[in-house]
Amino acid sequence: MAAPPWVGMNFTTKLNSTPPNSLTQFVPKLPSPFVVAIIGASRNIGAATAKAFAQAGATGLILTGTSESRILHDTKKEVEAAASTPDIKVTVLAADIGDPSSAKLVADTIESSYGRLDLLINNAGVVSTHESAFNKIESIGIEQIQKTMQVNFVGKFATIQALLPLLLKSKGGAKTVISITSAMSHFASMGAIGYNISELATNRLIEAVAEGYGSEGVLAFAVHPGIVATMPPPIGMAPEARAWAIDDVGLCGAFLLWLVKERREWLSGRYLSANWDVEELEAKRDIIVKKDQLKMRMVV
Repeated sequence: MAAPPWVGMNFTTKLNSTPPNSLTQFVPKLPSPFVVAIIGASRNIGAATAKAFAQAGATGLILTGTSESRILHDTKKEVEAAASTPDIKVTVLAADIGDPSSAKLVADTIESSYGRLDLLINNAGVVSTHESAFNKIESIGIEQIQKTMQVNFVGKFATIQALLPLLLKSKGGAKTVISITSAMSHFASMGAIGYNISELATNRLIEAVAEGYGSEGVLAFAVHPGIVATMPPPIGMAPEARAWAIDDVGLCGAFLLWLVKERREWLSGRYLSANWDVEELEAKRDIIVKKDQLKMRMVV
């Protein structure tokens, strides 16, 4: 079944499930220094994105997980091995985004270890912690609403709030915030409702960052990473729903490198999808700006 047009999944006629030549043929060389914080980088999309930025020449990477696990340390080794510069510095940090106090720990660590920050990638998120998350409203455990909002919205808000001063004061910095969101943010009753609503709030938060700090040079983007078969799968998700997860785990990282390789003010504050063809997206630039597309709006 095709998604309705208002979901935006087919905003470009050409869609990608793996990184296309337009994203991999000329891997951008990041300026030096270039420090990236990836919140939620132990595995899956976060880990793959960290490797992509290491390959592109990032000089510093801060990788967080809910705990300083073996998986997080293994990711650090893989990132260091993938780096295109021998001078890369990679720091791993236990920081539970569901606890807003963790945001200050991340900020303090970046300040003391790097002294600057160019890019924040808010990747950490949770779909469900109990199978009732995918039920209809009358039988959803209330904690499935509380937990997703606490992690996916409050946690992202706290992280942005704590790291914005670093982004703003970094001389010559990219001053960029990216929050990983989901196409499910456009659905009311399909999937896990708590997750959908929390990601919708994330989209609006990115608009607020762009509007509030654009005059100070901050760029902000909400990016759907594609539908990836992350491990472990969300608790309670129907097995048949996994059939939709056909996108490569590295697609998002390649798209984000394209997004930050130059300053794209015309896309700041907007919802984007890593599936979209970037050449077609650039061709739509004038109409996107003129109609102020790719933002959360009520149709009247």
